[in-house]
Amino acid sequence: MPQLFDSLTALHLPKNLAGDMSLLLLFVGMSLVFGFVFGRWKLINILINVYISLAFIGVLPQKFLDSSLYAKSGTFLAFLIILTAIDDRLFDLHITSAGTDFFWRLFVTSFLVTGMIVSVLLSFLPKATALGYISPVAYGYFASPLALIFWMVMPLVLLLFINNRLK
Repeated sequence: MPQLFDSLTALHLPKNLAGDMSLLLLFVGMSLVFGFVFGRWKLINILINVYISLAFIGVLPQKFLDSSLYAKSGTFLAFLIILTAIDDRLFDLHITSAGTDFFWRLFVTSFLVTGMIVSVLLSFLPKATALGYISPVAYGYFASPLALIFWMVMPLVLLLFINNRLK
């Protein structure tokens, strides 16, 4: 039995492996739930609402956002939920159900929307707080400056290829 523990420690597994695995399972689960619950019509609207919510956060007074460690994340989520609740017909973009690649397009869209939301939320949290739950490697995949750019740009690039109304 001690040899098993020695071999596991030799793998240099991160201290927060359980947190990383939980984040991964939650991320995949949220992507699937977003795809099937919100569907093709609402996913693009949520994507646009993330950008709008992020813009609102950028113009709010800093003293309001510094009132709590979770003020930025909470305010972002509040804006996102409110905008998603009221935007029934604000945007006329959708993922058509025509064709055999509908589920692929739906899953990729939900994956990128979920990644963008997780990325923004983790970037708003204090780094020390986030690293208490996940490893620095997982944090880097979502909240590093390069990761933030990736998660903000890729959904827009996807819209160029996924919206069949433009064809």
